[in-house]
This record gives sequence, structure tokens and C-alpha cells, in this order.
Amino acid sequence: MYAERAAAEKSDEHASIRQIKGIVILFCLVLSILCGTGALQRARASEQEMEECAPPVTEDAGIFLNGATVWSGNVQVDKNIIIPKGSSLTILPGAKIRFALPEVKPGEKTVPWLLILGDLKAEGRAEAPIGFSPEKPRVNQSENMVEAREGTSIALGWCVFENGPWAVHLHDAKADISSTVFRNNHGGLRYKGGEVSVRKSRFEGNKVGARLWFARPVFEENSFINNETGIFFREGIEQAAIRRNNFDNLDYDIKIGDFQEADIDASSNWWKASAMGELADRIFDGSDSEGVGRLVTDPVLSAPFEPKNVSREQ
Repeated sequence: MYAERAAAEKSDEHASIRQIKGIVILFCLVLSILCGTGALQRARASEQEMEECAPPVTEDAGIFLNGATVWSGNVQVDKNIIIPKGSSLTILPGAKIRFALPEVKPGEKTVPWLLILGDLKAEGRAEAPIGFSPEKPRVNQSENMVEAREGTSIALGWCVFENGPWAVHLHDAKADISSTVFRNNHGGLRYKGGEVSVRKSRFEGNKVGARLWFARPVFEENSFINNETGIFFREGIEQAAIRRNNFDNLDYDIKIGDFQEADIDASSNWWKASAMGELADRIFDGSDSEGVGRLVTDPVLSAPFEPKNVSREQ
């Protein structure tokens, strides 16, 4: 009798568990219908972005330069270069880095032309800037000239990146970029996370000047000129310091992505479109798409900011 009662109680317990599971599944189903598939798509997009940003580095990825390496003069790079953790690359003023890597075939996995897992210091001078460019113009969205990953530190000053795919790609890296030109590339700078500051630099003639994801951006005293889009804030942007920059671009000065819900402060900048009464047409934000954060532009500068210690031509 006791055994029968215990078995019945156990059966009832299993039934209750099944009922609870059923309720949970039904709740999740209803929630997914009410909320749509945005969260799932967002998670999948994030996973894909992570894979694209930081694929594992294998031994056959390129040439590993261990220890302290110094480049000067004319440097031709015909194989992918990796600076491993604990190692460093210093590029001296006036150096010209020319990338002559084979073209990537359709469907082939891309590898950064110069991958920094350690430290990079490329600090030129006004009269001796450091140049980075492919041997022939190679503008595409799938490759990176220079890529730095988590735990790395890079310093770029008086550099010129031109006629390439993405010039600089940072993934949770620390970077100080100043007096640098990003010109006629698919993209100038893109990054996720990390401590990144960009000052006194010029983004000109790129498809995208800068693209940011989960970042606390510092952009001060820069010029975004004749890019299709000046800056694209994709998602997770907070505590932005976007001050004393000049914006005069072809399609958008600033675009805010669909998943960026918080407003972004971009006050105290100069907008050519504002002087023409067309600023709203050069900004994509919550006024164009429901649920997207707004870009705060007031007060605006009445005249272009004239940064010091930066060359327009370099």
C-alpha cells in the first residue's frame, strides 16, 4: 500500500513537472510572438560579428615577428604579419608601408594584413608622416590593413591610411590616434570596446569614416569630409565625447543603428548642413526610426573648428 501511494505521488510529481515545463514553453512562445525575433536576431548578429572580428590565430596565419621589431624607410609587406603577445612593432617617422598581398578569392577567409596581438607604435612627424597603403588601390569591406585585439596597445600619430579596405580595426584594444589621415578607403576606423581616443585627425573620401560598437568614444577636433557616412554608431554607445569636430559628408554625417536605444551627445560640433538648414537630412536617428536613440547636436559651432597640429594633405 505504501509503495503504491509513493508511486502515485511520484507520478503526480512528474505530471506537475511536465505541466510546469509546458507552461514555461508556452510563456516563452507567447513572449517571442509579442516581442518578435529581434532579440534572437540581435544575438545571432552579435555572435557573427564576434567571429568576424576575432577569428582564432593559427600558426599558418602569417609571419610571426617575435621580440622588438623596428620598421623604417620603404617596407613592402607581401605576407600577413603577426605581432604576437609580448612583442612590439615600432615604425619610425617617414616610413612607407606598402601591402602587396595576394587578392582574396571569393569565399576565402580573410586575414588582417598586419595583426597586432602585442604593441604597435607608429608615430610620425608633420614633415615625415608614416604611410600605409596597398600596392594598388584595394577598396573592399572584408579586409583590414591593421587589426589590434584585446589586451593590445597601439599609438598612431601623423599616419596616412589610404586606398585600402578597412584601415584600422580594433577589438577591445587600447588606442591613441592623433593627427592621422584616413583617406579613400572603404572604411577608416572601426572598433568594439576598448579605450580609444581619436583627436586632430581627418577622415576623407571613405565609404564610412568610423564605425563603433559597444564603445565609449572620444572624438575631438577631427574633420569628417566627403565620406558617404561620417560616423556610424551601431550599438551600445554610452558616455560619448564627440566635441569640436567638423562634419561635411555626402549622405550622412552621423547614423545611429537600430539597436542603439540611448541618445548620443554630439553637441559643440560644426555641421556644414546646419548652416544650410539641412542638418536633419544628414542625420539618421530616432526621428527617422522608432525606438532608435536621438542625436543631440545643440549647441552647434557657428564656424568650422580649426584644429592645430594636423595637416590637410600630409
